[in-house]
Amino acid sequence: MSGPTPGPWSADGPDMFGDFNILHGGDALAIGAAVSNMRLEDEVKANAALIAASPCLLEALEAVLDTSGVRKEYHAVKYVEAIEAAERAIAKAKGGAA
Repeated sequence: MSGPTPGPWSADGPDMFGDFNILHGGDALAIGAAVSNMRLEDEVKANAALIAASPCLLEALEAVLDTSGVRKEYHAVKYVEAIEAAERAIAKAKGGAA
């Protein structure tokens, strides 16, 4: 089994149905969609941003776990890097820039 489509992902929309497509950077093939199903556009857009941030969120969580095996003298640097990755991922998940 192969892994997920690598990031970065972005959300594009709404399309003619009110859906937001989740796209892999650089190509036009959707990897997913936040479907409106009569929900408000702002809600669908926020859902799409959260889905599009998935690769960043996964990377940030992996960075947090990666700090556990770091020697003490490097722990603070790795921890700061993990926090910064988490902040970027949260911003992207909330519809901001990563």
